[in-house]
Amino acid sequence: MIAARSIGMSKFKAVRHIVIPQMLRIVIPSWSNELIYLVKYSSLAYMIQAPELMAQGKAIAAKNFRTFEVFIVVAFIYLVIVLILSKILDILEKQVRIPGLQT
Repeated sequence: MIAARSIGMSKFKAVRHIVIPQMLRIVIPSWSNELIYLVKYSSLAYMIQAPELMAQGKAIAAKNFRTFEVFIVVAFIYLVIVLILSKILDILEKQVRIPGLQT
């Protein structure tokens, strides 16, 4: 920040062009892990009666008496969500990576 300010950048430009790209390179892997954990652990929210995917699956299974099939579909939906989020975050991580630097 001091170097950017010394070459005449405004505070906003220094943060936008220097600080944020450096920060993103460091925090994206951690954010991606937390986002995936958040999706996975949302299935536990049905324990406190929060209406989410697992609770809806439980209601459908109770209504139709097809527990195995319903929970296989719910698990597949969770898998698809996690895979899509993981792919998006991998692409984002590749975009902010420093070319030529192996991590």
